[in-house]
Amino acid sequence: MRYKRFTIKNYRAIVEPIVIDIEKSSLTPIIGVNESGKTTILHAIFAFDHYNDELNDSGRHLKDVANLYSTSSPSAKIGAEVEITRRELRDAISESGRENASLKNDAERLFRRRILPETIMIERDLTTLKYSIGPGDFGPAKLQDALAGEIISKLPYILYFDDFRDKIPEQIEIVGGAADNSSGWLAIIEQLFKQTDSSFSVYKLFDLEDRLRKTVLAQVCRKLNETLTKEWQTFKLDDRESLKISIDFHAQGDPPAKQYITLDVVETSKGDDKYFHISDRSKGFYWFFNFVMKLEFNPKLVAGGASAIYLLDEPGSYLHAFAQRKLCQKLRQISEKNWVAYCTHSHYLLDPEIIPINSIKVADKDKNDHVTLIPLTEYRSPVSQKRSALQPVLDALQIRPFVLDLTGRQKTVITEGIYDYFALELFRDSRKLSILPSVGAESIKYYISLMIAWQIDFRALWDNDKDGRERYAQAAKLFGTEIEVKNLRLLPPASANSKRIIQDLFDGTDLVKIRSELGLSDTCAFEHTIHALFYSPQRAELVAGMSQVTKQNFKQLFECLSLD
Repeated sequence: MRYKRFTIKNYRAIVEPIVIDIEKSSLTPIIGVNESGKTTILHAIFAFDHYNDELNDSGRHLKDVANLYSTSSPSAKIGAEVEITRRELRDAISESGRENASLKNDAERLFRRRILPETIMIERDLTTLKYSIGPGDFGPAKLQDALAGEIISKLPYILYFDDFRDKIPEQIEIVGGAADNSSGWLAIIEQLFKQTDSSFSVYKLFDLEDRLRKTVLAQVCRKLNETLTKEWQTFKLDDRESLKISIDFHAQGDPPAKQYITLDVVETSKGDDKYFHISDRSKGFYWFFNFVMKLEFNPKLVAGGASAIYLLDEPGSYLHAFAQRKLCQKLRQISEKNWVAYCTHSHYLLDPEIIPINSIKVADKDKNDHVTLIPLTEYRSPVSQKRSALQPVLDALQIRPFVLDLTGRQKTVITEGIYDYFALELFRDSRKLSILPSVGAESIKYYISLMIAWQIDFRALWDNDKDGRERYAQAAKLFGTEIEVKNLRLLPPASANSKRIIQDLFDGTDLVKIRSELGLSDTCAFEHTIHALFYSPQRAELVAGMSQVTKQNFKQLFECLSLD
């Protein structure tokens, strides 16, 4: 069984239902300005699974779930569409009857039903914290709640990471008396013991002879530090190579009233071991340890052996740039077998060579302050807001090409912006030249100065519209006739005195086909369409299949640039 999509309604500032389809994309970055609702969306998904009720700072995602912008609002409800085989559903029904004798007769009647659906909707009311199941009749409310709980226990685990609030206790109390009842960090530590040796358990430590207990703890420490060292090589948080984690056991009283596991960071300096609480280390290390422990030793994730759902709020905020780039790759790798959603303001986590543009969502608020979630390719807003909301994406697009990549005095074309760069690169073929995007028609003049200073053969290219012609004339006046004739160009017009911008070089039917092939909406803007095409694995195939009209237009453009 698996999740197909989540639906959120009346959760805090989310009023109109937000549907998150996890079938379409296994990796969903969420961007937006502060207070736009990014964290709210993650909290809502996390609130669906009752297993998480005591997690996240003792259930912060279940507190104050009412819409604060309204004096009265319906109960918050989180729904999940679940694909389940009829056999899996019957097994869950049967188990619900065995778990609760009062439900046995109702469960047996439901079990005998000849036709059961293979897709169900489970909805959780966050006021009552009870579940209901549809479509159709799944028996009395009490059975639906029990059956939903049984089904959810077999579904992928939902993990939530909050860089700012995830706390690692300095002492982890051993309570409950059985591994099956453990939760939170105790369950994570128990899973570490089990992965070290299936016979190990934190619940057995007190009864072990002292020397044997030390042997068990030493083996568990080795397992933990080997895991951390392996991941450390990926992130390279700093230059220290001598950090390791120590695990110890403490008991108070005889017989013990309380038992604890403690975790300390051991730093070796000049041959001496120095012990620190994990919270005493850098925020980057604190995040790293938290991330790896929940990734590698989460009990439900390991026990199920199936995929999981990862919700990350501002992941890697305390990591330096190199580590964030590595984290971006790690998140993409995790998404190959799991569903990953994360909120970010960092362009390092939106590298377009790793993150497909059509997977990015924008959290925003409408005129009523209700949270919405919109695909980046369909996002529209006033210019004054657009730059701030999309700034991480804009920064990510500017990562390549970087001006210092222009080495060897290679021939260079300067364009007005990043989307002109994308378009020319699509049809550059084997031409030996670099394409350098500016940040607007006005800024081209700055790059012309650099090209002249570096003695690079270049062409500056403006759109053949009112603004482009004005900027062209200004540059011609500034740099002189010789530069104008050799180096400055306007897009060749389709006919005498006609306006032309880079989008006009594409035949309309080609853009329609690209949107269809890449799963973009029919109204997707040209800029988003060309961006998605540029970073698509289907890029070469789609460009090759374009019409002769489009190909001829770009051939004429490169001839006009006369850089061959």
